[in-house]
Amino acid sequence: MLFFKECKKILFSLTFVIYIVAVVGFYFTQFSPDADRKISPPAPASEDYGTVAKEVPEILMPKATENLVTEYLRGYYKAYPIGFYKQVKLSEKKSTQIAEIITEITGISKQELDDFSDFEEGGMTMIPDGNGGYMPVVKEATMPEINIPDTMTYEHFRELMRKADKIIGGGSDYSDNYIIGNFSQVPKTYEDALAEYNAIIEEDKITGAYARLFCDYIGIIVAVLPVFLSASLANADKKSRMEQLVYSRKISSTKLVFTRFSALITVMFIPVLVLAFVASFSVSGIYKENNTDFLAIPKMSVCWLLPNILFSTALGMALTEITSQLVAIFVQGVIWFSDAMGGTSLTGEIKMFTLICRHNSLYKRDVFMENMNQFVFNRIFYTVIAFAIIALTTWIYSEKRKGGLNVIKKNIVGKFKV
Repeated sequence: MLFFKECKKILFSLTFVIYIVAVVGFYFTQFSPDADRKISPPAPASEDYGTVAKEVPEILMPKATENLVTEYLRGYYKAYPIGFYKQVKLSEKKSTQIAEIITEITGISKQELDDFSDFEEGGMTMIPDGNGGYMPVVKEATMPEINIPDTMTYEHFRELMRKADKIIGGGSDYSDNYIIGNFSQVPKTYEDALAEYNAIIEEDKITGAYARLFCDYIGIIVAVLPVFLSASLANADKKSRMEQLVYSRKISSTKLVFTRFSALITVMFIPVLVLAFVASFSVSGIYKENNTDFLAIPKMSVCWLLPNILFSTALGMALTEITSQLVAIFVQGVIWFSDAMGGTSLTGEIKMFTLICRHNSLYKRDVFMENMNQFVFNRIFYTVIAFAIIALTTWIYSEKRKGGLNVIKKNIVGKFKV
């Protein structure tokens, strides 16, 4: 049977061995240490329960304004316009527009800002401790006095922040995606911490919290590794001239492509599913006294991780067939790097079109649930896109059987062959 032949070919490939080692290694080095840590109820007498992002205008407005003034005075702005960190330096015209926003909020004129010569950024610094070493201390910023008049409404303030974000180029600290998390963190109360703990115990059945963390870690690696396996498999057929043999057989292009795709997905997802059950055993073992949902981690893996594998595999198959293995790996690598190393928050932010969904915490269930609509849309989106790419790959196979794409490919993308 073709499906099992494809599975066997994948299983005995060196690339699959590397895939297994990487996924298992990621599990034991990243997730496993957290899986051994038991979630405990908050202590009533604790002085610190952490912080939580809440939209509190009285906190957000002065902090965001101070940050905007700081960035104006230092001459550059932090932004993640396409997922990568970017240090934005504005033209004189755009810089003047930012100054006008500051003036509208604080009453400080552009001339006063430009004439302020004592500016120093705050932050951590090291000073001598008197014993030959150094100790960290918080350095206060030296800035103009900032006062926001009572006539400045919160709604208008947010409009001005959106305007500032647009001037900077998008993806700045003042965008709707970042402004609350950056400038409106408030201390958790004991009641907040207790409510969060109870939600994990009662609604997550404990394993739901670990399921999010498991998928966060494993999702990073399975968003890129499948492209190596799918691309190398297609490339190996080219080098061994297997594609000519395959094209000559009386098998439909649809059956051929979808069988290979199914084999790749099956072989790559089974190790992930096995690790999900291992994680379930591990977590359930340290919560023997609690009612846990043993299938929470496997179920979340299907919803969360399978779309990553589907998309990366489909893209690898299509681009290798159209261009080369090198191009397929490069394109998927760019997508992966943009998500994994870009401006996406580790927790509390799931975008609609981000391949790698992040929630690097056993806590903050409420934040994840607030993003549930985006999460569901995101996973469905990448699943649909993956099958659309495979449909395109099927058409390419069909055309190549007729000889329709060979000339174009040689003339345009032949130089990318590896």
